[in-house]
Amino acid sequence: MIALTGTGLPLYRITVCLLLCLLTQPWYIQAQDSLVVGSTQFEGNKRTRDAVLLREMTLLAGQKVHPADVRTSLAECERLLGNTGLFLSVNVEQISARSDTIHLRVRVREAWYIFPIPIFELADRNFNVWWRDFDHDIDRINYGLYLNHYNFTGWGDLLKLKVQQGYSNKYELAYDLPQFLGNKHWGLGLQAYIQRFREINYASADDRQLFYRDFGRWMLEKYMAQIHVRYRPRYNWKFSMGLNYRSARVDDQVVSDLNPAYFARPGTQVRYLSVWGHAALDHLDDRPYPFQGYAWNGYMIKEGMGFLGERDRWWLESVFAGYLPTGEGHGFECITSGRIQLQRRNPGYFDYQALGYGRRLVRGYEHYVIDGMDYALVQAAWRIRLWDVDLPLPWPSWFRIPAFSSLPLKVYAHIHTDHGVVHDPYFWEANPLQERWLLSAGAGVDLRFFYDKIFSLRWNVNGLGENGLFLHTSFSFR
Repeated sequence: MIALTGTGLPLYRITVCLLLCLLTQPWYIQAQDSLVVGSTQFEGNKRTRDAVLLREMTLLAGQKVHPADVRTSLAECERLLGNTGLFLSVNVEQISARSDTIHLRVRVREAWYIFPIPIFELADRNFNVWWRDFDHDIDRINYGLYLNHYNFTGWGDLLKLKVQQGYSNKYELAYDLPQFLGNKHWGLGLQAYIQRFREINYASADDRQLFYRDFGRWMLEKYMAQIHVRYRPRYNWKFSMGLNYRSARVDDQVVSDLNPAYFARPGTQVRYLSVWGHAALDHLDDRPYPFQGYAWNGYMIKEGMGFLGERDRWWLESVFAGYLPTGEGHGFECITSGRIQLQRRNPGYFDYQALGYGRRLVRGYEHYVIDGMDYALVQAAWRIRLWDVDLPLPWPSWFRIPAFSSLPLKVYAHIHTDHGVVHDPYFWEANPLQERWLLSAGAGVDLRFFYDKIFSLRWNVNGLGENGLFLHTSFSFR
């Protein structure tokens, strides 16, 4: 028997002890250095179901978490819950820790979910076009009722109803359920609308829309019905796929006198089935107005499935947004987007839009439209938060609605520059801004209240040497 000098212990016993220590030590460390999530208390969600909040929680009952990661995980839960758009404020905190178990509390302040908003809006692309190009013509106003219920049954579902009269008519009904039959990964959506116009944009020249109107006739009528499914395998990924039917009909005068190439094929009507796919990645700290993180959206749209034979287009579109903070409440923003049409045949002028519509805009070119097949756009800015406050609202004592007890108000300033280009192989001769590098620079102020309502006042100078003040409103997608 071999023994260590001075110990009297056999060598083989010491060897066995060392091996046992090596084999058991990692499990011992893991057990001591990990915590288990226990119960979670929810407060303030009077309408929203607990399952909707649990869907956004990265800390779930029975899950293990390292103590050093608890604070980061709580912040991630707050970010995901806040980006649902269902709450004005969110607080996720650890309320107790016994032995190796932690318990959580989630406090939310629910937003006001029902918005029966009277419609009084411009029929034009933006306020600047209506004010200058159409001499703020009061006849170019739409009116009616727009009803949004953002949490219809408490499952975070959206019911949308629109009844619009005036310059153009629109009747729309839509429903979106993020958790179909309570399944947190699958959702379902339905949408249908009828839209009619007494004025039609039948072509463009000198990069401006050409219109014809007749108050005694409907110059353009559109119909659409759609169904889509949504799949969310992870917190930051979403996938959607949909099928829709579309139909458009124009007055005989449009194709006989104004623009025979309005549709790709002869006739006054086009009908087609479309299939589309959408993928989205979201790592933004605050979706309506982020300062850190990144997001990506990709689209594939195929118009025409060969059944009706009247439209055949297929294109890909992508948007990437990145945000880099330079300190507390300020940082850089860069948004790049683009589209390429895979089938290069002439699609006709109908729905042949590129830059100048909605957010697809080189700021400073608000009075122009640059139509075409393909486009690329880069928007960059440095932004700073100037003011972040909750303003108490002086309601009488009998009017107690928590969602409207105060007005969350944020004010931002920014400097920015935009660059874009459009490729149009068919109508470029009448529009000199197509196939041309578009650029602009400017500064502005953004006003945000409640969750996502943003008003912007910007001054811009563009590559044509033009400058001016521009007013915009925008609403983030919930």
